[in-house]
Amino acid sequence: MAIATLNPWQVLDHLSNDRNPSRYSTRPWQPLVDISESANQYQIQLELPGVAQEQVQVEQEQNLLKISGQKPRIEEEGVKYHYRERSNGRFSRSFRLPEDADHNAIQAKFEHGLLHISIAKKVQAQPRKIEIQTS
Repeated sequence: MAIATLNPWQVLDHLSNDRNPSRYSTRPWQPLVDISESANQYQIQLELPGVAQEQVQVEQEQNLLKISGQKPRIEEEGVKYHYRERSNGRFSRSFRLPEDADHNAIQAKFEHGLLHISIAKKVQAQPRKIEIQTS
């Protein structure tokens, strides 16, 4: 009776081949995003692991906020990959800004692989009592 040895990389390789015949192709990539709102601003946070700040653009045109960039694929000479799940390539996300967003008060900060965008809300006119003056 012969005992066969199990190569876990070979199993992963077969699983990858069965599920995705072109396993080394670039899959479309969209960074994950969280959008929140507080009393005075909107917050957008995008996960951009492996992306440098210089590879990201944030643009606002009329009521549209566009975030785009590129996550490079790092290739090492002489290295054979058995399995790859991490996506890479160009990405683009667009968000329609709410009516009360102040287009002149949009700030972006890149920190630890997260892009933080804060959008201030316009100051709404508050009801007030108007004093009547006598002549």
